[in-house]
Amino acid sequence: MICLRGNVRKTGDILASFFGIFLGVAVIIGAARLHLGTPSEPQPGFFPFMAGGILIALCAILLVKAFSGRSQGSEAFGELWRPVILIAGLFVYSVVLDSLGYVIATIVLSVVVLRVLDTKTWWKLAAVSLLLSLGTYFLFDRLLDVSLPSGILAGLK
Repeated sequence: MICLRGNVRKTGDILASFFGIFLGVAVIIGAARLHLGTPSEPQPGFFPFMAGGILIALCAILLVKAFSGRSQGSEAFGELWRPVILIAGLFVYSVVLDSLGYVIATIVLSVVVLRVLDTKTWWKLAAVSLLLSLGTYFLFDRLLDVSLPSGILAGLK
């Protein structure tokens, strides 16, 4: 921790804020290279651009809280295995998405995420994962007409 003018600053929050702001700026620059479009007709760069802006805003709030001494802070690293498993799960998801298809890959990813978030009962885990996967598939594929990978379920469409 760094002390300045009586305020206790959370070094981890400050470093994380600067990293998040840097990442948000990189996302915005990358998204701006794509076509942004308009809110009524978004192009490929629109949602990454918005996500980058939101990331910058949230990191700026954390930075202000860290400098003002109002940051909650936490343990230095806490349980490091949780984010590692989530990152690995997202990587595997991106690799198997086309071959397994959106529904099955999303069910598996949801199970991993919910287990990492300490969902205790298996029936809740299964129900939420299934509803999330099928609900988002219905929303994007059927209602919004966004093409999602069918994978091994291609014959069921």
